[in-house]
Amino acid sequence: MSRSLKISQPALNSGAALLILLMIITISAASFLLTGTSRLQGLLDRPYKNSVVLSQAKVALIAYSRLSDTDLSSATGLRHRYLPCPDLDGDGLEETPCGTSSAEGWLPWQTLGLPPLRDASATCLRYFVSSSYKQGAGVVPSIDPSLPAGDFTLNNPSQVISANAVAVIAAPGSVLLGQSRTMALGSRTECGSSLLSNAVNQAVNYMDTLGAINNSLPPGFITAPQQVDALVNFNDTLVAILPGDL
Repeated sequence: MSRSLKISQPALNSGAALLILLMIITISAASFLLTGTSRLQGLLDRPYKNSVVLSQAKVALIAYSRLSDTDLSSATGLRHRYLPCPDLDGDGLEETPCGTSSAEGWLPWQTLGLPPLRDASATCLRYFVSSSYKQGAGVVPSIDPSLPAGDFTLNNPSQVISANAVAVIAAPGSVLLGQSRTMALGSRTECGSSLLSNAVNQAVNYMDTLGAINNSLPPGFITAPQQVDALVNFNDTLVAILPGDL
């Protein structure tokens, strides 16, 4: 005579609870691992993304300079190397004229025939241009006999990397402590605001300081790996254009 095995209801409830608990632990662990992987991938992708958009901007500026000659006579050909003025309101168009000294603003992506280039934080690129490479410069930037020196110096924390840079392009990164990228009045543009005085248009709210060098105050610039902690706030990524590039 066979005897059927009877399992009590409390035992069934206990087993089901244990199974549910194991499922929760498994799902939580998987979620934690995936989240960690996603964040790590983001950290790894950031330098690559910034490198790509900065390279695109540099190539476009070099191409612009080689096609910027206003004197197309047979005597000069395409021998001048002008660079565009910066964009001040973030609509992608250069603002001309831009004075006689070095100038700073948004990269004029529309003037360069580019889409609005953004860094890994989705922030538009900033752009600094030397006084001697703008339209209206006192001395024409001609390759004969040689191009003039630029205004800027690019450093890393221990030494000068590039002297006499004619332009600097910056991927500013996400907003850091002490920075504000807000707009009170005016209309929002692709990158900034139609009201030039808004915080969202100001270099100081994008460019960082490391050591004694403040990247919002040329002619000196500094580049270094990202450092964002209680002691250091720095996430600028920079690339320079030298006379030899043009």
